[in-house]
Amino acid sequence: MTRSIGLALNVGVLAAFGYAVEHYWGWARLLAPWGQIAPTTIALAITGMLASYALRGTRIYLAEKEIPRGAWFACLRLILINNALNLILPARAGEVSFPVLMRRWFGIDLAQAAGTLFWLRLLDLHVLATVAAACAASGFLAPVAGLSQLVWLGAAGAAASPLILYALRAPLQRKFSARSGKLAGLIAKALAGLPTQPATLALDLTLTWAAWGVKLAALGIVLGLLATVSPLAGTLGAIGGDLSTVLPLHAPGGFGTYEAGAMALLAPASGAADLGPLLAAAVNLHLLVLTTALSRFQAGAAIAAASRASARARVAASASSGRPLPNGGSGAYSMISSSILPTSWPAHCPATVRPKSMPDVMPPPLMRLRSMQTRSPDGIAPKFDNCSRAPQ
Repeated sequence: MTRSIGLALNVGVLAAFGYAVEHYWGWARLLAPWGQIAPTTIALAITGMLASYALRGTRIYLAEKEIPRGAWFACLRLILINNALNLILPARAGEVSFPVLMRRWFGIDLAQAAGTLFWLRLLDLHVLATVAAACAASGFLAPVAGLSQLVWLGAAGAAASPLILYALRAPLQRKFSARSGKLAGLIAKALAGLPTQPATLALDLTLTWAAWGVKLAALGIVLGLLATVSPLAGTLGAIGGDLSTVLPLHAPGGFGTYEAGAMALLAPASGAADLGPLLAAAVNLHLLVLTTALSRFQAGAAIAAASRASARARVAASASSGRPLPNGGSGAYSMISSSILPTSWPAHCPATVRPKSMPDVMPPPLMRLRSMQTRSPDGIAPKFDNCSRAPQ
C-alpha cells in the first residue's frame, strides 16, 4: 500500500513537471537552445561523461584488492547500475546496491564494501566541495573580502580531508579491532576498505580528480552555452545539480530537485536578473545527464551479456579440450578463473569446469568453489593431493 502511494506520488510529480514545462515554455521552445550548440561539442560532452564513469569503474577495480584481476567490466557494470539507482531513488538510497553487489559478485564482506564506498564518496565530496568553494571564492564572492577568504579556507579544508582520514585510519582500526562487540567489529571491517599505502591513496586521488574533472568540464561547458554564462558559472550549476541527489525526497530521475540544486549555485554565479533562461538551461542539462545515464545502464546490460557469453564459450572450450581454464580474462569469466583456478596445475590434477548453466549473478567465492565440478576420464573420484586451489 505504501509503495503504491509512493509510486503514485512520484508519477504525479513527474506528470506535473511535464505539464509545467509544456505550459510555461513548451517542449519545442525548451529544447531549441540545443540547435545553437555544435554537434561536436555535444558529442565531446557525452564522451567526457562516459570517460568519467570508465575512470570510476577503474577506481573501484583498483581500490578493492579482493576483486579478481581482469574483472574491470564487472566493476564498470557495477558503477553504471549504482549511478542509475542513485538517480532514481531518493537520498542516495541507491548506494545500498554497491555493498550488496560487491558481496554478490565478488564475495567481499558487506562492512568492508561499505567502508570502500564511504571512502570513495568522501573523495567525491572532497572534489565537489573543493571545486565549488574555489569557483565561488574566485567568482561572485570575490568582491566580498572577508567571506571570500572564509570560503577559500573551506576549500583548503575540503582538499585536505582525504589526507586527514588516511592519517587517522591506522590508529582508529587498531582501536576498534582491540574492542569487543559487533559494532566495533563492523567499524574495523569498514576501515579495512580504506587505502593502507601512500601509493594507493595517490592513485585514488588521481583517478577521482580525473573522473570529476572530465565530467565537470563537460557539463560546465554545456551549461554555460545553454545559459549563455561563463564556464565557471556553468561548472557551479553542474555541481549544484549533482549535489541535489542527497535530498530525502525527489521525483523519479530527480526532476525538479536537480534543477533547484543547479539554480541554487548558477543564479548567484551568473548574476542574471531573468531566471527563466537559467532554469530552462538547467532542465536541458538534466535531460542530457538523465539520457546519458539511461544509455549507460543499457550499455552495462550489454557488457554483462557479452561477458557471460564469453565466459560460457571459454568454459565450453575448456570442457571439450580437457584443459583447465587459464588465469585471467574479464567479466564473469574472470570471476571464475582469477579467484578460483590456480596459475599452474600438477600433472595428476583433473580439469576443472563450470556447470553447464551459469547464473546471471555470480555467487560469492566460497559458493563458487563448492559449485565447481571435476571430471575424471575413468569415472573414479580424483585425488587432490598437492593440488593448489588458489592462484599462486
